[in-house]
Amino acid sequence: MENDQDDSTEEPTTEDNEDEEIDEFDDDETTRDLVVPGEILTEDTENFLPGRGTIFNSERTKIISLNIGLKQVKKNYINVIPLRGFYTPRPGDKIIALVLDKNPVKYICDINAKEEGILKPKNTVKRGKPRGFRGGAPNHQDDSTEKYEVGDILIVKVLSADRLNAPELTTVGKYLGKRRDGLVISIDPPKIPRVIGRSGSMIKMLKNLTNCNIFVTQNGRIWLKGGDIAHERLLIDAIKKIEREAHTVGLTDRMSVYIENEKKIRGIN
Repeated sequence: MENDQDDSTEEPTTEDNEDEEIDEFDDDETTRDLVVPGEILTEDTENFLPGRGTIFNSERTKIISLNIGLKQVKKNYINVIPLRGFYTPRPGDKIIALVLDKNPVKYICDINAKEEGILKPKNTVKRGKPRGFRGGAPNHQDDSTEKYEVGDILIVKVLSADRLNAPELTTVGKYLGKRRDGLVISIDPPKIPRVIGRSGSMIKMLKNLTNCNIFVTQNGRIWLKGGDIAHERLLIDAIKKIEREAHTVGLTDRMSVYIENEKKIRGIN
């Protein structure tokens, strides 16, 4: 059926990642000072408020850290960007999911979070309003879980996520659906913004120097596809190096030199 085909037949590219509102490890505003839980970040509570990974003390006279990570001042908020951690689903996130199980009413997906994601059949197909039916004709295929199999890798979007219910997913949308080619690797979700870089600088450089297509998602998983294994291996090694050195300064320039040197050593163009 034409209407049931995944939108993922068109390869995702880096440009889709560059507009994501991800500000962790922002070079101009994230310090390289490592902080620990309970550490006092500031006593200036008139000009600053606690952000992610921080909290007021009981007297509201100090802002203290909840995590091990890097201190970040963003406008009048003080955040602590964790160096390691689980992915926290947010509506609108595009992420990579693995189908773990399915039953007649839903797919159960590993999304690299504390809870598994739920993909309902009605959220795997486009729905229209055919002529002659008020409100649209019923689509009986919405009730089937035959489209995907256990083990399939999907690019999905988070429809809803809260503390009471499992995250609900969809594969309807641009670049969403089953991936039939390429490779998927995983890194710590807090390091993903470093792979993207400021205004997409890092991911553009990675794509240009390795001749690979890259799709980076917020749950720490990265889809990539190159013209050959040598370039794909180089890209994977580069991404792992970024993960290890995410807390350091000047990383984009250093990675450019690293990739150029590795290409000479490995004899690839």
